[in-house]
Amino acid sequence: MDSKRRLFLRATAAALASPAYALDGARPVPIADMHSHYGMLLRKMGDSGLAADMRASGVALVAWKLIADNRWIRATTFGIEQVSVPAAGDLARHFDSTLERMKAYLAAEKLAVVRTRADVDACLAGVPGVVVASEGADFLEGRLEGLGRAYDAGLRHLQLVHYIATPVGDFQTARPTHNGLSQMGRELVAACTDKGILVDLAHCSAAALDQALAIAKGPVVWSHGWVDAREGDWRDQYGYLSRRLSIDQAKKIADRGGVVGVWGLGLLRPTGAWPVGRGDAKAYARELAALVDKIGADHVAIGTDIEGMGRDWTVNSYGEVRGMIDYLQELKLPEATIEKVACGNYARVLKSAFTT
Repeated sequence: MDSKRRLFLRATAAALASPAYALDGARPVPIADMHSHYGMLLRKMGDSGLAADMRASGVALVAWKLIADNRWIRATTFGIEQVSVPAAGDLARHFDSTLERMKAYLAAEKLAVVRTRADVDACLAGVPGVVVASEGADFLEGRLEGLGRAYDAGLRHLQLVHYIATPVGDFQTARPTHNGLSQMGRELVAACTDKGILVDLAHCSAAALDQALAIAKGPVVWSHGWVDAREGDWRDQYGYLSRRLSIDQAKKIADRGGVVGVWGLGLLRPTGAWPVGRGDAKAYARELAALVDKIGADHVAIGTDIEGMGRDWTVNSYGEVRGMIDYLQELKLPEATIEKVACGNYARVLKSAFTT
């Protein structure tokens, strides 16, 4: 039995075992993931089983995130750091080659590519689709001219910064150098909203977040991370602490109609700040429910960061995400709330961002 077949059978078994996956023919609550690297880091893309897992687990929408700076970063004991400086043109070439591999996979697996509001509706109606997304605008290499070409190639969800020094602006895990967004970064936010690309502020510094919110013409997302009483600091010992969004920042995003995604980080040794351990999908569900209480059901979503967590994951397949949705039901969240968190909120902000 080949690896793809094994993944399909495993995902199907997990989904059918789920109480939320009705056996009487009723359709389960659809799932959306605002941030996924499925098949990019821990699995080989061609035989990752992404498409089979999505179909078996009732996943409607996945923001499939190309990692714009992946070749120039590495994991350490304390987090992620930049290890080299790309030469001129390297970031654009990396983006183009990775995007071509992604599109080839989607075509081979007959997964829909989400480009319009009608495409979002089709996904919600039962045709699973992928939102082509980028974790970092590094491929632009400081010039807005490449944005139109990326849009034409299918890009519809853009995270401004990630882990390498960028002309776009400051990010959470490094000493600030731009006092927020650069002039180019400000122009990029405006260009994305004009063109119909969803702006993702994950990893942005506090100043960059505030500036982007002042420029954006509609709702934005923080696709993945976690919310604490206070924001993270680039000098925090561990990267996951630096990646904190404060409750006040989360509310700013919510006040603009935006959505905050909770990631699937599972610590080897959970802490008081992040009490979620490896493989503990129940604790992941509790963090989602807790954020609903803090900023409202219309502003919370799932941003698993599948494969981006390395070994520190709570969920590593969409069958496991389906199980996490079941835990939300066990927590007695209203069905309407579960539907918003599981899929509806991401679908809404996508449609609000799109121009067609």
